[in-house]
Amino acid sequence: MTIDSNLETLPPISVLHREIPALAGINKYQHHQTQCIYVHSGVLAIITEHGRYFIPPQQAIIIPDELIHELLAKTEVKLSIFYFIAEESTHLPTHPQVITVDPLLTALMNESLQISNDYLWESSDGRLLRLIRDKLSQAKVLDTFLPYPKDSRLTNITERLLKHPSLKSDLNFWGKFVNASPRTLSRVFKKETNITYSEWRQRLNIQIAIKHLSLGDSINSIAELLGYESSSAFIYMFRKQMGVSPSQFLKN
Repeated sequence: MTIDSNLETLPPISVLHREIPALAGINKYQHHQTQCIYVHSGVLAIITEHGRYFIPPQQAIIIPDELIHELLAKTEVKLSIFYFIAEESTHLPTHPQVITVDPLLTALMNESLQISNDYLWESSDGRLLRLIRDKLSQAKVLDTFLPYPKDSRLTNITERLLKHPSLKSDLNFWGKFVNASPRTLSRVFKKETNITYSEWRQRLNIQIAIKHLSLGDSINSIAELLGYESSSAFIYMFRKQMGVSPSQFLKN
């Protein structure tokens, strides 16, 4: 699957619009330009060697030039991709970053659906794209990043949790599974991911919850999927991590 072509012939800021079926994507690839992917609807995953980013509906991710990454639509996705030549990306993040898109930027993104890439740089379309660029440089970070450890003992654990997120096993259990002490696993986990095992589990749960909230699943069913004893316990975790309740999250 390809998303773009002939970028060399496009203007300093260009935009492409695509719809991607659920579970479709692109294996490892890279661009020579910084890009911003805005998700109009659905949930998108961007995967690098360091971990996985989830982009909820009506939010965006900045991906720096030359970064090797994978793209996977977790649900049906409608997106816009903005490309910036080096001179137009000087104030954008230099590492992958999911950002919040406020109502004004959302309106600008939606307005960009009318732009074709034969526009004139000094036209109103060019000014609109430059305004989007400026707003992106000021956007707040939305931390939906799930870091991937490298240690083989930890990857044995995280791969099983990615497949079976409702597992509630602690490091005492996993220590027996991978033949390592809980203290060692805790130390290596923190060293390689910069977060604790418990925090990693919560971030995994947040990513899964974002996907199922986007699909319209009930809070009760999501809590059950993730192994929570009650929906209130899941809501508490979600609010603590994201600052809003699950029901408020997609509305924002």
